[in-house]
Amino acid sequence: MLTIEKAMILNDVDLFSGLPGELLSDMAAMAKELEVPAGRTVTAKGEFSSAMYVVTSGKVNIHDGEKVIRELAERRSFGTRCALDPRVRSSSATAAEDSLLLKIDHEVLFEFIAESPALAKRIIGTLCRRIGNDSSFPE
Repeated sequence: MLTIEKAMILNDVDLFSGLPGELLSDMAAMAKELEVPAGRTVTAKGEFSSAMYVVTSGKVNIHDGEKVIRELAERRSFGTRCALDPRVRSSSATAAEDSLLLKIDHEVLFEFIAESPALAKRIIGTLCRRIGNDSSFPE
């Protein structure tokens, strides 16, 4: 996949939308592509991780055992907390169909956060909106 294609995909992800094109291009160049066949586990609950993923094609189920918590389609991301604060995964992610993912490691993300206050503001705002939409987080 071309860097410009990856940058366009990142621009469609809530964490990165609206950021300057040069920043998105630089991030896209550092993102690793992963081809994941249907049924393969991307990340497992209890596994230590320091990366986030963006679904560029296909679908990924976020689940706890057999219970599907969320089904993610193209332009959706998962693992944000692990990329920001490396930790043990709280759920598993498995490809529901053949999928192409972009993987962004903690070190890469923090390099760009250090260089771009706009990225830091965008991530903070997005996380606040996500928490605000989750009834398990009281105000």
